[in-house]
Amino acid sequence: SSGINAEWPLRPGKMAEDMKDQILENTVDENRKEEYNSQAGLAMLFDQAGGQLTKIMSDIIIESTNNTLHINDIIAQIKEDWEVWDVKDGVKDNQITFDHFYKGFMAPYFGCYTCEDSQVALGCLDIDTDGNIDWFEFRTFLVWAGRQYPGTKDKQELLDHAFRHGLIPAMKDELDKKREEKRIANGNYGDHA
Repeated sequence: SSGINAEWPLRPGKMAEDMKDQILENTVDENRKEEYNSQAGLAMLFDQAGGQLTKIMSDIIIESTNNTLHINDIIAQIKEDWEVWDVKDGVKDNQITFDHFYKGFMAPYFGCYTCEDSQVALGCLDIDTDGNIDWFEFRTFLVWAGRQYPGTKDKQELLDHAFRHGLIPAMKDELDKKREEKRIANGNYGDHA
């Protein structure tokens, strides 16, 4: 880490700007897809952007790093399951249809494929909005779950964390956002400012 940026105390938003710039640098310049939502992911981003890690942040990164090989092995097991579904459309391209993703991974967490909640959840995973779930889109939730819950024992537990603590809350946020947009579009401003 390069230490604390002298502007941060004077401009509190500067750290956020530096972290955003680091994400863009990682993505565009280095073609790295990272996870920045877990405690470990945020701490690593903070460090990469020039922040001074606290002991707690360092401990979180160490715990996550110590368990990385185990979590990567679990993700590799899930990838094997993914590949079974990936070839069902006749092309092995690291993408599966919404229907196959639902059948292969999502069904235990959502009651039906065509329900609004299921469709919103699928949309949350379809980051590039191409109508398919890309392995790297799904893997982001798995990496997050592994970092956030480093004591994860097996693939079912990792999937549970990814869905129950990652995807389902993201889906609820998306549903709330859509409901709010609909409420405003209908001219119902209520008590909301």
